[in-house]
Amino acid sequence: MSFEKVTKLEERLAEFFGAPYAVCLDACTHGIELCLKLQNIGTITVPKRTYISVPFLANKLNINLEWRDEEWQDYYKVNEHFKPIYDAAVLWKKDSYIPGSFMCLSFQYKVFSIY
Repeated sequence: MSFEKVTKLEERLAEFFGAPYAVCLDACTHGIELCLKLQNIGTITVPKRTYISVPFLANKLNINLEWRDEEWQDYYKVNEHFKPIYDAAVLWKKDSYIPGSFMCLSFQYKVFSIY
């Protein structure tokens, strides 16, 4: 895959979500990881029912993990301070970007319903 194709995909994704830009990675969890590293965040708070990769990520990065009871749908906030990071792995809705945040998504079955 060429950089030109990736750039076009990122532009289309940003336009679809109403975001100023998009960055493509291999996994939603790796997007969360980059956002945590960028902000040097030492603690994340996540719902007890999340993807197993998120608590494993806290362990990998040697950061504190706090659990919370939350019934979430479409997305949830990973951190309570700094620029918000959202695990929005299943949020594939037009113009759903939350301004001023990092929203990490995943390519999965819902993606195919938008094309």
